[in-house]
Amino acid sequence: MVTTVCAVISTTVSIGLGPGPGRGAGPASRRIARDPCGDLDPAAAALRAIASDARIVSAEQVLRQASAELRFHEALRRRWREARAESAVRGAIASGGVEGVVLPSSVLRDAVAAGGLTEASTGEPSLDAVAGLWRAGTRLAAWMPDLRGETRPAQPSPRTLLATLHRDVAGPIAVAGRIPLNAVAVPRSAGTAPIEGGPGSAPDGEALTARLEGMIRLVELDGVSALVRAAVVHGEMVAARPFLMGNAAVGRLLVRHLITRDGLEPTGVAVTDQYAARAPSVYADAVAAYAGGTHDGVVAWVVWQAEAILVGIQEAQEICRTVQAGTTQVGTTAVE
Repeated sequence: MVTTVCAVISTTVSIGLGPGPGRGAGPASRRIARDPCGDLDPAAAALRAIASDARIVSAEQVLRQASAELRFHEALRRRWREARAESAVRGAIASGGVEGVVLPSSVLRDAVAAGGLTEASTGEPSLDAVAGLWRAGTRLAAWMPDLRGETRPAQPSPRTLLATLHRDVAGPIAVAGRIPLNAVAVPRSAGTAPIEGGPGSAPDGEALTARLEGMIRLVELDGVSALVRAAVVHGEMVAARPFLMGNAAVGRLLVRHLITRDGLEPTGVAVTDQYAARAPSVYADAVAAYAGGTHDGVVAWVVWQAEAILVGIQEAQEICRTVQAGTTQVGTTAVE
């Protein structure tokens, strides 16, 4: 059962959201953890067992082939920054749709082009919510390696990554008064239930702390499949709901970050939110299967995640075509 996997992760580590030594920046800082008997870390072993399922092996092969085709698209030889900027816009619109916020893409494009998204509030709640998602997506692009040359920006620690993305996503929600300002980038306190729904009951108190610590550890854990890592981190965000709001949106952003960092989709152009936006009921069913804790349920969730990434890669191919045609309307705006 996958609840056992989550329990294994959470009971083999003591990591919180606060600062801690040795939690370095990116892949170079990850270490293969071993138990006292010298065996591979049980959390990694459990996740590797999931990754060995034939359905996941097949899905990952398809993804790697599609990713390789995208990587060598002509448009990404020189204009990959433009493609990533367009991906951030499309991802924000799609993710907003999943969260129930419908905004015409032209409204976000115009606001980005005008440079009017430097503050958490524009006075338009729908634009503010999607702008927060856009800021988070643009920030992820700043952490991605260049597609030309050897430049690789320093990577955030898992705690910084989680807190920063939640600040971008939840900041506008707090400014609108839907959650307290002190709930931004801060996990739920004991006895406080999440405002947004999800599969089953969200853990609380020590149980939530264990789940959160285990998930943070998984971000840097060596010896696991890139696909399985991204899927389980996403699943934990939606199932455990460590924050009052914004958990699923942050989970989807983490997928984009992890698959780019780990090389499963190295271009950073895939719009990984697109599938959830197109079929939200399928998304809900898949995460419910994950939260159910059975092996088949988790495998179904990981396969769903693979499908979502594949749809995102297909959308990236469309972005590349628009870049070649010169019809994109978004520049490469940076986020502070």
